[in-house]
Amino acid sequence: MQIRVLYLRRMSARKIFLLATATVLVVSVFFPWVIIQSKNIVVSGMHAEGTAYGKPGLLSLFFTALVVLFSLVPRVWAHRITIFSSALHTGWALRNFLLLSVCQGGECPQRQPFFYVYLVSSILLLVAVLMQEVKLPAVIENNR
Repeated sequence: MQIRVLYLRRMSARKIFLLATATVLVVSVFFPWVIIQSKNIVVSGMHAEGTAYGKPGLLSLFFTALVVLFSLVPRVWAHRITIFSSALHTGWALRNFLLLSVCQGGECPQRQPFFYVYLVSSILLLVAVLMQEVKLPAVIENNR
């Protein structure tokens, strides 16, 4: 029995799209997302000093790493983990988008382009995971 842990040969276009989307998402976490003019605060995924948001991009990096790691494992259980973690990640990205860009007290933060890139790439990551091909094990029928 052959043990196949990771396969990097003959990657399909769907898998390359998934890896490219994950790369764009990781890059977008480190760029500014919103600027709050009244307090002179620049909020990115990894730096949100002056706010009570913590590091909203840290969980995104964790989920993206899970998706990339388990998308390289050709097993059904790994595909299920990628679907679950990418769905959670998309929800987290939507939460970040709604929370960080809301107007409070008459002040609306300026959304930066990489905030939109972050949201769109997290949605595309979910789509890329759902479009992956999974080879299901053959079912042997017993005729009794």
